[in-house]
Amino acid sequence: MGIPKSGLEPKNINFSTDAIYVGEKKCFNYIKKSNVIINNETVPNYFEMISLDDTVLFSGIIKKNESGNFESTINFHPIKKLYKNSKIIGRNDLILNLSSNQVLNNNCSLDIKNLELFYQKSNENN
Repeated sequence: MGIPKSGLEPKNINFSTDAIYVGEKKCFNYIKKSNVIINNETVPNYFEMISLDDTVLFSGIIKKNESGNFESTINFHPIKKLYKNSKIIGRNDLILNLSSNQVLNNNCSLDIKNLELFYQKSNENN
């Protein structure tokens, strides 16, 4: 996407049912819920990625669209934006894209400037 490399990109990312690890270090907690009511609508799959100090960083809704394909709408809480991209469905796709685009650093921090660039360059939620 043309976001400059910082040298802080994670080299290794792993997922467990309730956490996301960069290298061997736990960076984020992960919560997945089913059949949650949001804005008077039952959402089949809802997730939150939470910092270790309990700040919700990303939350998302995953559901099937009219064509029967899965799609997600992700709330980028640090920049207060709703994000949609047909190639990024759920936590794994999101984290891998954030790390490869210099948003997620190997010390578990987020580069907010790069998060804004990532949003501008790849958001399809117009």
